[in-house]
Amino acid sequence: MPLFRRRPEVSADVLVGFCAAEAPAMQRSLLAALGLGEHPAPTVVPARLQVDRGADDRLVLVWRNVIVGFVPAHAAPDLAVRLDAAGDATLMVRGAVHRADGTWRVWVGDVPPDGFPPVPEGLDTLPPPEPSILGVPLRRLDGHA
Repeated sequence: MPLFRRRPEVSADVLVGFCAAEAPAMQRSLLAALGLGEHPAPTVVPARLQVDRGADDRLVLVWRNVIVGFVPAHAAPDLAVRLDAAGDATLMVRGAVHRADGTWRVWVGDVPPDGFPPVPEGLDTLPPPEPSILGVPLRRLDGHA
């Protein structure tokens, strides 16, 4: 067995697209994956997303080797079955990264022809991380804890 072999990929079609959860908390990861730097991104960036297991029964979405979101509870059972069926292969789905109300969001599935639907209530439960420098929260730097 070679040490550095790539796992084969299995593509899965998502018939009913959905918005990935926890976008506000994942903004740093999304910006890192976008690699914006000094260049503005287009409004919709196509993405090939890897579906993988996270903590507990959660499924994570990986784009460009960065975790960028979570599969919401209503869509997880179908993708979990497909992930199990993929075995050793990497499960890949089509998607897009886009801006909605000033937040970068991950859409899983084909881009809707009529535009992205509004973000469902209660989708995002994690708070955005505090601004920090090298992991030290900025509020501690001014002496206030």
